[in-house]
Amino acid sequence: MRRLLGAVAVLGLLAVGACDRREDHARPHSGGQTAVFRHDLSGDVSGEYRPAAADEAAVASLFIGQKAAFAAWEGGDRSAPPLILTLNGPQGEERVLPEFYRVTDASVRMTGATPHGPLELEARIDQDALATARRNLGDLSVVISGTVQSGGRRAPVALTAWNGD
Repeated sequence: MRRLLGAVAVLGLLAVGACDRREDHARPHSGGQTAVFRHDLSGDVSGEYRPAAADEAAVASLFIGQKAAFAAWEGGDRSAPPLILTLNGPQGEERVLPEFYRVTDASVRMTGATPHGPLELEARIDQDALATARRNLGDLSVVISGTVQSGGRRAPVALTAWNGD
């Protein structure tokens, strides 16, 4: 009986530990612990997004990869990041790779590191605007909106789907 109770207790602790790792609000910790990467996409939100108004925008672009890129990254393949945030900085553009992300059909949350300190992006994806932008090439409707915070500064983000030159 003691063995059975011990086994049930161990299985319960393992189940609770597995639930804790899947929390959406989990953040990476310094000190070598593994970061949390998670996507839950039913549709395709992949593409490059650029500022609706280029003048004085903190973000130069946001690249979102396809579902396969997210699956590969989450599986440990770090050769092609599924998210790349490019910032406009004093010395030019700075690419920021994810240390944490949670991407769904409706939102993008990401943290990363810059020379100025940690970065956090929290944004909403407007599926109707994305569908319109894909139907009407050149449509400049805001598809992704939110905020980016880096180096103690917080700035608004308003991005359109970019279809190339």
